[in-house]
Amino acid sequence: MKPKNEFAFPQLEAERLKWWGHGMTLRDYFAAKAMQGLLTSHGVALSAEETSKISYNIADRMLAEREVSYESGANRPQAVK
Repeated sequence: MKPKNEFAFPQLEAERLKWWGHGMTLRDYFAAKAMQGLLTSHGVALSAEETSKISYNIADRMLAEREVSYESGANRPQAVK
């Protein structure tokens, strides 16, 4: 079963980069991108609390849609030939 909130930038050589760890999760990455869009929207004035809540709600929806797409086969990686 595919993880619902895997790491956005996993390190292939974890032993060499112990200090870095696994980095942020996809949920954090998606929320950051959503927040960036919200903050750069003209005419939108949100508090920090509202911005973070909305950003993580968007990220959660993206992860849920990603799962649906993956299960249907639409989002599965294709084999390299």
